[in-house]
Amino acid sequence: MKNAIANLVRWSGFGAMQRFLKARHGVTIVVYHDPTPEVLREHMRWYSKHYGFTTLDAVATAMETGRWDKLPAYPLVITFDDGHRNNTELAPVFREFDLRPTIYLCSQIVGTARPYWWKTPAADGIGVERLKRVPDPERRRLLAEAGNDPDRDGADRQAMTWDEIARMTDVADYGAHTRTHPILLQCDDGRCADEIALCRTELEEALGRPCRHFAFPNGDFSDREVEEIRRAGYRTARTIDPGWNDASTDPLRLKAFPVSDDATVEWLSVQLTGIPAWLRKRKGGTGGSEAGEVMSGWSGPMAKPKSAGV
Repeated sequence: MKNAIANLVRWSGFGAMQRFLKARHGVTIVVYHDPTPEVLREHMRWYSKHYGFTTLDAVATAMETGRWDKLPAYPLVITFDDGHRNNTELAPVFREFDLRPTIYLCSQIVGTARPYWWKTPAADGIGVERLKRVPDPERRRLLAEAGNDPDRDGADRQAMTWDEIARMTDVADYGAHTRTHPILLQCDDGRCADEIALCRTELEEALGRPCRHFAFPNGDFSDREVEEIRRAGYRTARTIDPGWNDASTDPLRLKAFPVSDDATVEWLSVQLTGIPAWLRKRKGGTGGSEAGEVMSGWSGPMAKPKSAGV
């Protein structure tokens, strides 16, 4: 079914039509987590044929000034969430394609051996989706009791070091992804504010440069989080709500397309049409259809591919 959808999009011209109607002037933002250089290079080759690479700073400036003509045709921004250790291996790909992505960092995880909480045996045993739905203090307690205290170092480093981050400043911009990657909706007001504002402060102190952009962990947010982001002085905040961005888009609610870290080029082109989002809605109304099987790698109201992490 998945291959059939990919072939249909390819041969029907639907993907090309979507790019012409939506992406020619609207900004497309894609979200990765931990792809291999080989997969990312294949994706970049495809993007370079259909889009013009740009940066979040350029998009923010267009939104603030109205000078959308300063952006390339079919403007595309590449982003990465979390700051995974293997992101350092992607620098040659960025240089090869003259690309400057934004990597969103968790300021209390990068530079340490603390694990990403959803990538622990404890989270596997308890259930990541269950942990997303409980109040933040309970999530932390459950993980600690199961043997993976999120405040303690793990056996293996999962995140980039500060030295690795510094060595990539010539090819990447860095944004904020909270301090510890909680589900912000499950945090009380004080912790929510600290996770958003202190992340920016800590990243700027460590990097010696401004941190202007924010991404919501798991894509979860409400008006409270947006107001905290505004108060903290960020220029943009990126969601994982699928769609394109134009002059009517709130810069603190930027739309984006999550991309599977291991996607084939054919499936990548499908993900950028918004069809997977439509299928998720259809799955919710059919209770077990072929559409549900195709999207079995997705879960939750604003879900991402399983390969993407949290």
